[in-house]
Amino acid sequence: MLRINFWSGLAVVAFSVTLLIWIIPTFGGGGFSFGLPPQLIATIGAWIMLLSSGCLVILSSVSLVRSKEPLLSGVNFSEIWHQVWPFLYVLLFIILAIYLPLTWIAPLLIGGLLFILGEQRWHIYLICTLTPTAGLYILTVYLMRIGVV
Repeated sequence: MLRINFWSGLAVVAFSVTLLIWIIPTFGGGGFSFGLPPQLIATIGAWIMLLSSGCLVILSSVSLVRSKEPLLSGVNFSEIWHQVWPFLYVLLFIILAIYLPLTWIAPLLIGGLLFILGEQRWHIYLICTLTPTAGLYILTVYLMRIGVV
């Protein structure tokens, strides 16, 4: 577990540095969000990610040295798959959101997660998939009057 913490923390460090150096300055936008530039909010989030993952890397590397575990060992693909599939699941629905309205995708996303988690009661599917979708529809169509979903 210490090795997984070290490598995942290192990956988040690399990603947050990429955010701070390239992605946020290039694609941060020029509009305003609550009176603040959107780059500021994203930069604060990236710094929080960097500090948290940096602490994780330092603490797990100290624990690895104390326990005398090797930094590298055989690759276990089932562990890698276990940590990667949620990101791929969300990426699939982000790609679908480009082409389909969000009110069509939201029930599939939530229902798929309920299925993966092993839910078997049909009324839970109905409540958990239709309530947020109806709320999103009411929010955008009737309260915000944009009607894009």
